[in-house]
This record gives sequence, C-alpha cells and structure tokens, in this order.
Amino acid sequence: MSAGKYGLVHYERIIHMNHRQLFFEICAGKQPSQVPFVPDITDWYLGQHRNIGEPLKYAPGVYIPDEDPIKYEKGIGIPDKFFGLSLMDIYKRYDWGIHCHIRDWYEEYYSDGVEYNEKVESNTKIVTFTTDKGCLSRTYKLAADGSWCSINYLLDDASQMEILFEVLKHTHFRLKNDRITSVINNIGDRGQADIVVNRSPFGKLLHEYLGFENTTYFMFDNIDAYYEYEKVQTDKDLELIELACKSSCSIVLICDHADSTLFSPEWYGKYCIPFYRAAGQMLRGAGKLISTHVDGNLKSLLPLMKDTGFDILDGCTPAPMFNYQPEELAESLGENMAAFVGVPSALFCDGTPIGELCSYADRIIKAFKGRAIVNVGDILPVNGSIENVITLGEHIKSYNEKVR
Repeated sequence: MSAGKYGLVHYERIIHMNHRQLFFEICAGKQPSQVPFVPDITDWYLGQHRNIGEPLKYAPGVYIPDEDPIKYEKGIGIPDKFFGLSLMDIYKRYDWGIHCHIRDWYEEYYSDGVEYNEKVESNTKIVTFTTDKGCLSRTYKLAADGSWCSINYLLDDASQMEILFEVLKHTHFRLKNDRITSVINNIGDRGQADIVVNRSPFGKLLHEYLGFENTTYFMFDNIDAYYEYEKVQTDKDLELIELACKSSCSIVLICDHADSTLFSPEWYGKYCIPFYRAAGQMLRGAGKLISTHVDGNLKSLLPLMKDTGFDILDGCTPAPMFNYQPEELAESLGENMAAFVGVPSALFCDGTPIGELCSYADRIIKAFKGRAIVNVGDILPVNGSIENVITLGEHIKSYNEKVR
C-alpha cells in the first residue's frame, strides 16, 4: 500500500509468478513491476564444451536435453563449477528464465522428382536441390566458432528463378507437434519457446536466394518478375504459417534478421510488413503471439515497428553494438508490444566493469516500464564472462525484491 499523487492510496498486487507466467503477463500488456532475466547462454555453453575444429552440436538458442552427454565433454575448458551440468541445470541454479527457439518443429519433404541432398566433407558442407529444370546449390564453410557460414547464395542470379519455382512447387511441410510439446514440457515453468519461420519472401531473397546486390538488380531490371516471385514464395510461406496455426506452440517467430544495413525503410515497409501482417492475421486468429528477431542496426526502421503487427521483438541489442539507444527502442514500440532487450554482449567480452553492466540494465528497465524481457544482447559468446551474467542476474533479482 502506498500514498500516490493527490493523496490517493494505491494497493499493488503482490504476485509470486513463475518465469513463464511473468513472460506472458508482459506480452498481455499488463506491465508487471517484476522484471524477467532471460539470458541466452547456449553459444557459450556449446562453445565451452566444444573442441577446436568441431562444428557446434546445436544451433543457437535451442533447447538442449538434460540427458545429452555434452555436459561431460571438457571441450576447450568448461569451468569446473559447470562440468556435468546440463544447460537447464545452470538456469535452475541461478533461477533464470529461459526462452528457446524450436527450429525442427516441422519436416520438409519433396515430390515429383525434386530431391534435396546435403554433403559434408571436412570443413565444407554443400546443400543441393535437383529438379528436372536444373540444380541449385549452396556452400557453407565451418567457421572458427563452429558454426556453418554460407559463402554464396542458392541462386547464381535471377535467371535461375524458374528452378526455384520448381523446388517451391514440390515442397511440402509436415507438423512435428510431438517435438514442440516435448520442448515446452521440459522447459516447464522456467520459461517458454517459440517455433521459427525462417524469413519473409523478401527476406529470403536478401539472405538466402540472391543477396543484396543481385536482389537490387533483379528488382530494378524487372519489378514484374519480382512480384511473380513474391506471389509464389508467399503462397508457399503461408502454407507453413497455416501449419504453425495448427501447432501447440503459442509463439511464432518470423525470423528476418531485419537490419537497416540490408533492409531500407522503403523496402521494409513495402515488401516485408505486408507479409508480416498477413501472417499475423492468420496466427492471431489461431490465438498465437507473433515475434520477430531483430538483432542489428534498427535506427531507421524504428518508426515502422509499430506497423508490423508483431507482439514481440526478439534479440534487440542497443548501442554500442548497434545504432540505437534503449530509450529510442522503447519509444518506438506499439501499444502492448514487448521486447527482449539485452545489455550488449560485447560488454561481457571487453572487461566492462560489472557496475556499468548493471547500470545499463537499469536503463532498460526504466525505459520500457514493464515491457522488456532483459537478457544479454543478443547471446553470450564463448569468450563472454559468465560470472558477469550471474552477477547481473543477482542485480535484477535484487531489483525485483525491492519492487515486490
């Protein structure tokens, strides 16, 4: 109970919510006084257990089963205090919330002579689609951090678009709902998960099919050909959105990695947002929350965020890593929008004093007024200070005790 402005007495609900409940309170626009701390340490965990030259065993941000023997692999030097602990064990030890991305929630299969092949030799992986109209392939190299890094795009140029159309025509999706329920059940009250839809049609052109330069030429040379592509790809992508509507997961992440380096405000507004809103209408009709991953330079895109129809912005990482301040992001959110906002991960690698990290978190908390899920922006790298993550978590826990 407290005396408020004009002498009125306010009664605050004292709610002891678990991590999952707190997250959904924020997404419902209730702006709770408690602040969730949901760091993603999967890259750090996987990297510490990995030997140099080996690929990472899992993708970033996914659920790692407790029974996986990776916890007993010494790797490059997992600290003794964490040896033998599963990822979830660490989250339980420090009472953090967890948010996982489920990437393998559906199966992709092909018909009518379209074949997919993946070949790995040493540090090179080549994926190939074979059709009656020709082949498309993309090459990846094993990066120093153990991730697979693409060195080209699926199409050499727009002249191969007909081959892509043939692949899309004979691509089909099958829901793996057991996978979704398994992850959500294993996370339990400690957090939640989303299912990932990789890219809007325009995002696929930029990131996967053509790249920035060839996309620019393609649209300048023949905008009608672009619109033909957009329709074919949108129809296929909405099939996947329809499948997501049938899933048991309550959050769907449309992952464009939108960044103003690749997506101009004009392109983003004209070619991305219409897809987001069409997909969002379907998903919201099925009772889903819609999220997107935006972990880059956003300053010029911030005025458009309220028009996207997203409920959640994931991966937000302000300055000094990217070109906006937490306060600018907070001001750009539409009504009832929430955001994962991180203390920039580079500050966990360069010796920044823990006091500055805690002060940065305080800025986020103040700016977002109950609409932020605080984390490490966007993920703790293998050379990041896990001890500073632990201390930051204790700082936020102390804040929550004071406002409870």
